[in-house]
Amino acid sequence: MKRSTLGLLLLQVVFVLSWSSGFIGAKLATRSDGIFNVLFWRFLLVSVCLAVFLNVRLLKVSWTCIRHHAVIGFLSQFLYLTCVYVAIQNGLPPGIAAIIAALQPLMTATLSSGSVAERSGAWQWLGLVIGFAGVSIVIAGQYRNGGTDVGLVTYLLPLVSALGLTVATLYERRAARAQSGDLGLALFIQSLLTLIGFSAAVLYTDTLSIPRSPDVLISIIWLTVFSTFVAYLSLWLLLRVMTATHVAALVYLEPPVTLVWAAVMFGDVIHASTYAGIAVVVAGLILVRVKQPAAVCTS
Repeated sequence: MKRSTLGLLLLQVVFVLSWSSGFIGAKLATRSDGIFNVLFWRFLLVSVCLAVFLNVRLLKVSWTCIRHHAVIGFLSQFLYLTCVYVAIQNGLPPGIAAIIAALQPLMTATLSSGSVAERSGAWQWLGLVIGFAGVSIVIAGQYRNGGTDVGLVTYLLPLVSALGLTVATLYERRAARAQSGDLGLALFIQSLLTLIGFSAAVLYTDTLSIPRSPDVLISIIWLTVFSTFVAYLSLWLLLRVMTATHVAALVYLEPPVTLVWAAVMFGDVIHASTYAGIAVVVAGLILVRVKQPAAVCTS
């Protein structure tokens, strides 16, 4: 195997593991006194580190850029993480949350199919329906096999996360003129907005405290290093050598990785219906990527 091929493979492994680690870190965070407290300290640490790294570049940012990335930060970080963490805190296994949230690329592909250049809208809608069917199989199996203590509303929270991330993705595409080319600056603005949101949440719930226990400290460091910096760095590096479509397809590796990881780390049970649901979701993904042949004009 060539060194470049091996390097690309390792980078993809790092990408999948780092993004899957967010769900594992969420499970660790639920063992603390308050998930919002963990998220507050996480984004405080992220914001401070990025501010030190960016330094004088922060003085050159425009209000247009701030508004643009504030919207994306609210949808893709604050709303997304709040729904996922609350769901996991209420008993939803991390692997199940990952499966539901992994519908996001499917939803994005379908809702962005209005382009004149795309003629696969019908296939994408069918793929989305099949993907939802796969997730329904997972939820039904989990609920039937001992998951009745988790309310059905809890299963919908990761779906809200996926919707928020989908809207953020579509907004970013359509408002690209306001986007800064500095990815570090974009992440800082989004993280700072998220920090403000979790500051309000932690004060409202009266759960603000200085982390002292090993579990809380480990979860904060875990989420900061692996689920933020390593995750975004691997994403940016992959986007330089792979198409966005191929990178998005790697998202579908996160649920099985998270399932196995959570089973080893927390003893979560993987049911047969979960495997069946994943297979159906993958079938939906394949349909989304099917392109109908272009019509041939004849005179």
